[in-house]
Amino acid sequence: MAVRSSSELSGPLSNQRPKIGITVSPRREAAYYDTFKRAVENAGGEAVTLQSGRDSLPDVDGLLLPGGWDVDPALYGEVAEKAVGPIDRALDDTELTLFRQARDKQIPVLGICRGQQVINVAMGGSLIQHLEDHDVRVHGRKHLAHTIEVDPESELGRAAGETSIRVNSLHHQAVRSLAPGLHQTAKGQDGTVEGLESDDGLIVAVQCHPEELTGDLPWAKSLFERFVARARTREKSKG
Repeated sequence: MAVRSSSELSGPLSNQRPKIGITVSPRREAAYYDTFKRAVENAGGEAVTLQSGRDSLPDVDGLLLPGGWDVDPALYGEVAEKAVGPIDRALDDTELTLFRQARDKQIPVLGICRGQQVINVAMGGSLIQHLEDHDVRVHGRKHLAHTIEVDPESELGRAAGETSIRVNSLHHQAVRSLAPGLHQTAKGQDGTVEGLESDDGLIVAVQCHPEELTGDLPWAKSLFERFVARARTREKSKG
C-alpha cells in the first residue's frame, strides 16, 4: 500500500465521519478512554466503543487500540516477571481477535502504547516485560519526558514534519523482538522502539500517548487526522 502525501491526507474534512472502533475494558474507569475518544472526534471521526468480550469486529472504518494494562506474557511464550502489573486477559483476547479481523478486512489500525505492544504480539513479536525509568506519569500525562528519532518517510514522520520530537512516556513495557511484517519508525535515545508500521502501511503505532497532546503539539493532532483520513478513504471505497 503506497503511503499518501501529507496534502492528500490533510485536505478539508468532508461531512463523512468514518467510524473508529476503540477497544475498552469494563475493568477500567470509563473516563480513562475519554481522551482517546476526543482525539478521534476532533480529528473528524466517530468514536465507537468496542467492549471487551466481543468476538467480532463491527462495521467500522478504523480500529484504535489504546493504552492500558500489561499484555499477558503467556501470549508471547513467557512467564510473567514480578514487575508485570495488572493483566486483563479478556481484553488481551478481544484485542487480538479484533485486530486480526481488521487485518483480514484491510482496515487501518492505530496503536497507542499498549496498543503498539498488542499489535506486535498479535503478529508474532515479543515484549520487554519491564523498563526502568520510562513510566514518569508522576509529572503528569502531558509531560514531555524525552526525545525520539523519527523516520521522515513514516506516518509519524510525515505528521511531525521533522526527524526529532519530544514525547510523553507512560509505560514500563516495550517491543523486544519486532514481528514479521512490521518495521520500526522511531526509537528512543536508549534504543527503545517508539514507533512501528506495517509493511503495507495499514498499521501505525507509537509508544507514547499522542491523545494527551493533540491540543498542544501539531504532530499529535496531525497523527490522528491522518489516521481518520485513511479510515475515511476506506469508507468511501465501500460506497
